[in-house]
Amino acid sequence: MVFNWLRKALTKQRIEARDSSDRRVIVSEEPPPERFVLVVALMIVFFVGLLILEVAHIILLKTWNEAVFNGVMLVVGTIVGALFGRENS
Repeated sequence: MVFNWLRKALTKQRIEARDSSDRRVIVSEEPPPERFVLVVALMIVFFVGLLILEVAHIILLKTWNEAVFNGVMLVVGTIVGALFGRENS
């Protein structure tokens, strides 16, 4: 699927060391839910779209659009919050 790179980046890896004589280390992976991957991908698309809109506004009208910038900050905050929330859960 298209989102394999994102799914791989969001996969949690846990390293467990066993107290035994053979000194084995177990690495377990917990893939993220499919909905979470799709939501993060959608937020990335929104972020890129809003950045393009802001750049077009600056180039064409030669002014800064505060509303579009606030939208960019909202999307960035959503992505960061989702990633920190996933990490702490």
